[in-house]
Amino acid sequence: MVERKGCSAADAWRAAIELFEGNRAAADHWLHQEAVGLGGRRPIDVMETDPQQVLDLIGRLEHGVFT
Repeated sequence: MVERKGCSAADAWRAAIELFEGNRAAADHWLHQEAVGLGGRRPIDVMETDPQQVLDLIGRLEHGVFT
């Protein structure tokens, strides 16, 4: 789990790009898809109000935790 105090939507965006090894198009596509780990919500929507939730999901994905 990635924990950052005072994290922002920009932090979540950067983490998504890192998740996709620098591929911004893949990160953007993922951010706009519904995510089971976010209760069917899209990461792009969640990160505007709670970027830590998106960072947590990315951390789980990086560690192979099915969410």
